[in-house]
Amino acid sequence: MRKALRFFTSRLFWTTLVILLQFGILVYAVFWASFRAGFFFAFMLLSVVMSLVVFTRSEKAAYKTVWIFLIAVLPILGGVLYVLMANKQLGRLGRKKIQALRSANLQGQPESRAVQLLGSIEPEYARISSFVRNVTSLSPWVDTAAEYFRYADSFFIDLLKEVGRAERFIFIEYFIIDQGHWWTAILRELERKAAEGVDVRVIYDDMGSINVLPPNYAKTLEQKGIRAIAFNKVRMHINPRMNFRDHRKIFCIDGNVCYTGGLNLADEYANDLIRFGYWKDNAIKIRGAAVWNLTCMFLAMWKALTGDNVQPGHYAPTEHVEGDGFVHPFGDNPFDEITVGEDVYMQVISSAKRYVWIMTPYLILDDAMMGTLMIAARSGVDVRILMPHVPDKKSVFEVSRSNYMPLLKSGVKIYEFIPGFLHAKMFLADDDIAIIGTTNMDYRSFYLHFELSVLFYHAGIIRDVKADFEDTFGMSEEQTAEKCGRIGLFTRLKRTFFCLFSSAL
Repeated sequence: MRKALRFFTSRLFWTTLVILLQFGILVYAVFWASFRAGFFFAFMLLSVVMSLVVFTRSEKAAYKTVWIFLIAVLPILGGVLYVLMANKQLGRLGRKKIQALRSANLQGQPESRAVQLLGSIEPEYARISSFVRNVTSLSPWVDTAAEYFRYADSFFIDLLKEVGRAERFIFIEYFIIDQGHWWTAILRELERKAAEGVDVRVIYDDMGSINVLPPNYAKTLEQKGIRAIAFNKVRMHINPRMNFRDHRKIFCIDGNVCYTGGLNLADEYANDLIRFGYWKDNAIKIRGAAVWNLTCMFLAMWKALTGDNVQPGHYAPTEHVEGDGFVHPFGDNPFDEITVGEDVYMQVISSAKRYVWIMTPYLILDDAMMGTLMIAARSGVDVRILMPHVPDKKSVFEVSRSNYMPLLKSGVKIYEFIPGFLHAKMFLADDDIAIIGTTNMDYRSFYLHFELSVLFYHAGIIRDVKADFEDTFGMSEEQTAEKCGRIGLFTRLKRTFFCLFSSAL
């Protein structure tokens, strides 16, 4: 009873209800105007024009196909829906903001000797790194140490120790912040540090935290001496910007230490709260020169949201660290014409010579990614994908499983993590390169979210990543084409329906 009451009084429930009500009124008004007020041809013309707009825009084919299909099936309503819900093109001011995000990455940037060094040692990996640097203005680095956390409790314990050592600033940017045991402990330290004069700033995604934070939580933090802002606050009306979320995880301390990975700041990630069986996730800690990239990403977002005149050079790393290998953190955003996260994933798959192993909670792929995986497997590369066995979103899970069969037939091996839900986003190839970050293998991460990833080349952390993969394979069940083919007609129809709207899931 208490759980039901909490649901029906939640901000998410009432926001969803009001938006659905608006959507119903919109549909009724369009059809009423079409057949009663003589706007039938006007709406039809709008749908034709929007079909041409969708077709000619620089979007991924899969994203365009969904909307062309919807407009074709709903010719009266489709054009209106696209204008109100899917048009993510920015105006002049919006484009200036995105340019400011990029240029902020360059301000005060120290010289990175890793660019030339990587090119002389590993030309093939240097090509991937050059792509990232050219489109994000963020460089690879040496002089960086990294630590891998396969369990959330060890991550939280280590993070609390580093927060206690902060002297200059603490920057936090997370998709979900939940007022549970771990966040309470972190907040207590943040409040103490703010009282000591440390510059503490927090960005949280309003939709990501809608069920766990009150509407004006930023004001609560401000009262504790912590500067805070909610990313893209949820509004109770239909608008195309509602889909764009800040899915990044950044916890930066003094510009010398930064944490990121799949983990959010919530108890369920440490299995203190059980919802979908055992929660399998990861986090990383980087120390040294490469922290600069993540600091720049935070400051660029802070400037875009608040308008503050930020000077990134004041927040550069101050400690020299002896590291091994190359570390290259980078970000992605939904407003440019380049899907950086997906493109880097495909380059790593294509460059693999012996194997490429992938952990991902979702497997909603466009034709390009599907083709890249299948070509690699057919070329003799050991391609393995680790997925959850217990889903957090059943509709998304059905779409993910619908992609199993063509991959299996091409030689890709797919495993499901039996104990519960797997939330880590991680690539490993040939013992040489790894990617750890926030980017899922789905349309939302590739097209609609602000995301980040960290590329590692010849770094010691890769051994820990491989050990985690090997242990997780041991707790997983391999899927087969025979097993995946034994599904009923209803399941097939359900998956087909969900696939039509997979870009919105």
